[in-house]
Amino acid sequence: MTPPNRSIERPYPDGWFAVATSTEVGIGKVVTRRLAGQDVVLYRTPAGRLRAVRPFCPHLGAHLGHGGTVRGENLVCPFHRFEFAPDGACVRTGYDTPPPAARLGLVELREIDGLIFVWRHAQGKGPTWEIDVPPPAAFPRARASARTVTAHPDDFMENVVDYGHFVPLHKVALEVVSPPHFLGARMMSAYRLGRADDQSRSAPLWAPAMETTAYGLGVLYGEATSPRIGLRVRNWTCVTPVSPGQAVLRSTVTVRFTWRRYRWLARALAALISVPFARATVSQSARDVAIWRHRAHVEQPRLARGDGPIMRYRRWAAQFTSVPSVPTADAQPPTRIA
Repeated sequence: MTPPNRSIERPYPDGWFAVATSTEVGIGKVVTRRLAGQDVVLYRTPAGRLRAVRPFCPHLGAHLGHGGTVRGENLVCPFHRFEFAPDGACVRTGYDTPPPAARLGLVELREIDGLIFVWRHAQGKGPTWEIDVPPPAAFPRARASARTVTAHPDDFMENVVDYGHFVPLHKVALEVVSPPHFLGARMMSAYRLGRADDQSRSAPLWAPAMETTAYGLGVLYGEATSPRIGLRVRNWTCVTPVSPGQAVLRSTVTVRFTWRRYRWLARALAALISVPFARATVSQSARDVAIWRHRAHVEQPRLARGDGPIMRYRRWAAQFTSVPSVPTADAQPPTRIA
């Protein structure tokens, strides 16, 4: 029986959404991903050009993600072998006749820190804000995970300011160092995590200090630092709507120690503890996922002291919902994705 998740009643948000990791779209590879009820086709050319396009060939409608290939710098349709250049223009037919004045629909994308983000807007508008590129900090390759969950992106992002659930659900004490600051499409905050059974009023000094930035409703970037042991953790958590009430929760975690001496030991230890860090991220979020699966969205919640700035968050989040200018005629049925 399908869980009665009320997320299905809420529209898809606008913004940037992670659809793959960089390693999933290697040279010459063609990959299909689902976003907001539609397919997006990703491919990378031998020159390293990464592109995202609408899925259907403008010639006779073949799905480019099912049998499409990369030849040179061009994407080749599996049906009549029409070829499309990186700018989307048709440059060759499969039978050496002059190509028609046809063009693929390009989708705006950004490749940041090993993740591929594409832009989605209900009215077809282009990007109005960007995801900041974090400064290089010699982090090793991140460990990535992805799973499909029953949730709306708003369920995930509201969790960031729902302070009241950390102790009862995650058994984690939360000390707010800097309350959420809203600036355009960004929501920035800082806090410290400790053990829920700690009797002090604040988290211990050894506990990692977390700084997070949310970009719209689909992307949360965080860095945790523990100066006393020279630990830094970088984490991306991204929630991508794929169909009504369903989303892909994608996470990457990477760890490093900032020791100036014993660098070989620092690298070995970082590689060792990155595994439990990544597992802990998945394990903790699984507790939220179990709640979201059966949750109803309450428009006028009866809040209590300690709940966090939920209504301030909701006023900020409202900017990412827009009414489609036309019906989504190109909405597609579910597609099996590689």
